[in-house]
Amino acid sequence: MKTTLENKTTEQKSIIYKAGKIAGITFLFNLIVPTLGYVFIQSKLLVKENPVLTAENIINNEFLFRIGILLEMFLAVGLVALGYSLFLLLRHVDKIISKFAFILKVVEALLMAVVTLFSFFALQILIHSNEFPALIENNIHILTGFAFEQHSTLNSVPMLFLGIEMILFSLLLYRSELIPKLISGFGIFSFSLIFIYGIFSIINPAMNLMALTLPSFLFELICGCWLLIKGISIKR
Repeated sequence: MKTTLENKTTEQKSIIYKAGKIAGITFLFNLIVPTLGYVFIQSKLLVKENPVLTAENIINNEFLFRIGILLEMFLAVGLVALGYSLFLLLRHVDKIISKFAFILKVVEALLMAVVTLFSFFALQILIHSNEFPALIENNIHILTGFAFEQHSTLNSVPMLFLGIEMILFSLLLYRSELIPKLISGFGIFSFSLIFIYGIFSIINPAMNLMALTLPSFLFELICGCWLLIKGISIKR
């Protein structure tokens, strides 16, 4: 009986260690992918308050825009992978809260995928504009360009879920002491700001509150590197 319990404990610790490494990889993956997408694609194609020019940029760089759509779909998969790895890592702390946080992470990923599909649908309308003779080309450019420009605004909805679920995961990390409390405490603070950003972006999209998202990027970088390189600390 004692040997069986010891084997079970060893197996559980192995799962937790592996989950920690996977969480570290996916933290970094989910940080790098949207950063690349914004720097090399969105910032070059989307022209604020000029939907016609935005539509023309996308037509002239269609392949690049499609790469951006693929990156966002990969990101949705990465979000689910991160959520599941954090669930495996933290379910021994509180199974109910960790499972609830994972469900919220899945919802976030689904919403982000829907926003991406919305952009993909707008692209199809744009490149097949000759099939809509009732609409003049300029009107289609205005309509689709406007749809592309709403990408960030629409993503404020999944950002709400991101804020809630990562506050919960960070609280469990803080309780577990698997990583330094300073890091997990910073996570609670960072994603509280994300939650606030999501609320105000929905209430008043004209407010420029992107600065509130910066601490979460720093947390994902620090936490991802820590989990991947240093690893978790399990108290005996």
